[in-house]
Amino acid sequence: MSLRRKQRSIADILAVLIVIGITIVAGVALYSLVMGKVSVLGNSAGVTVQEAEITNNMLIITVKNTGTYTFQTVTYTVYSGGTSVLSGNFAIPTGGLAPGETTSPSTPPTFSTSAPEVVGASYTIVITGTYSSGQTYSTSVNVIGS
Repeated sequence: MSLRRKQRSIADILAVLIVIGITIVAGVALYSLVMGKVSVLGNSAGVTVQEAEITNNMLIITVKNTGTYTFQTVTYTVYSGGTSVLSGNFAIPTGGLAPGETTSPSTPPTFSTSAPEVVGASYTIVITGTYSSGQTYSTSVNVIGS
C-alpha cells in the first residue's frame, strides 16, 4: 500500500508542476501580446509648425517632428481662397526627419509672378509628412501675408 501511495504522490507533484509550467508560459505569452499592442498605441505622429510667415513674396517656415516616427518626406502646400498657390518639399536629412528634429525648405520659396503674395490676405499652409510605410500625417496653419 505504501508503494502505491509514493507513486501516487509523485504523479500528483508532476501534475502540479506541469500545470504551473503551463500557467507561466500562458502568462508570458499574454504579457508579450499586451505589451506589443501597448507599444504600438504609444507611437504617435506629429508635425508642429514652429515658424510660419509670408512676407516679401516669400514663405518662411520651420517645422518640427513632434511624433515618435521618422518622416521620409515632408511637403508644404500654400492655399489662398482654396487654390494652391505654392508648394514644395522640406530639406530632409539622410535617413529621414527623426523625432525632435526641425527642418525648413532648402531656400525660402517665393511666390510666382502669376500668383504673388497679397499683403493682408489669408493663406492656409498644409504640411504633410510621409513615413517609409507610405502612411501620411498632415497639419495646417493659417497665416496672413505681410
